[in-house]
Amino acid sequence: MTDLARIKVNCTAESALRKLRKANLPVYNCEKAGISFLFSVKDKDIKKAFAIFEKPCYNVCVVSQSTKNSLIAKALSRIGLIVGAAAFIIISALSNLFVFKISVTGSGSYLSPEIKRIVYESGVKEFSYFKGFDAPLATGKILALPQVTFCNIQKSGSILHIDVQVDGEHSAAALKTPLVADRTGKIKSIVAVCGTAVRAVGETVRSGDELISPYTVVGEERVECLSAGYAELECNHTLEYVASEESDENLKSAYASVLLFTDKVISRTHSVAPCEGGVKYVIEFTYLHKLSINMK
Repeated sequence: MTDLARIKVNCTAESALRKLRKANLPVYNCEKAGISFLFSVKDKDIKKAFAIFEKPCYNVCVVSQSTKNSLIAKALSRIGLIVGAAAFIIISALSNLFVFKISVTGSGSYLSPEIKRIVYESGVKEFSYFKGFDAPLATGKILALPQVTFCNIQKSGSILHIDVQVDGEHSAAALKTPLVADRTGKIKSIVAVCGTAVRAVGETVRSGDELISPYTVVGEERVECLSAGYAELECNHTLEYVASEESDENLKSAYASVLLFTDKVISRTHSVAPCEGGVKYVIEFTYLHKLSINMK
């Protein structure tokens, strides 16, 4: 039985049993021990047993509590530990529901600002509820970044770990400088994979104008990062071709000379004027010119 307490009283066994029997109190596991008598009673009868031996000469005491009361006493003595353990379990459970930190590691950690921007767009931020995060989408976008060859996203407690590895041959050569125009033209397209496009489609730019700047906006903070992306400019140019005479063959040769300058001709026109030694073909043409930075 788990609810039996052990009591010791200094008196003879005969005298003790006579008093207990007279009080109609059930006792268990009776034992003589020198001048003492030991017996067990149920927890609810402890006070009654003490009342029977209330005279000072009996010197009665509880030797050991019942198993049930002993466990309760131990629990109460360790209440701080129990409460702390319970709080730890609750906090651990709650922390698994939130993201307090996003950690970017690996040889591609220099892409951290852009990676965090992708993660934010995929549904999770620091100090936010971890729900609705599209990990496959984020992984795909991170793998599309320049030179990235590996990406693993894993949540541990309240930390979202992102391991990103890049092609070792290119990681050291990654530039944190802006993409700038090298000639005058009108922007036909511009794509910033990393960094921020500071010019828009349709704008006319000149040589030296910045197209993609090495920064990104994370939350409300502007953070320096890698510039990566490309732009296509629609440019105009004029070439001259001198021939001995005006003919269809010479016109074809004049047009073909444009291909030595670019193979992305959009439109072209020509005019012919006499010159010393023959004729001069003036070819005016429009072409596409592509610039890129930190792209394979």
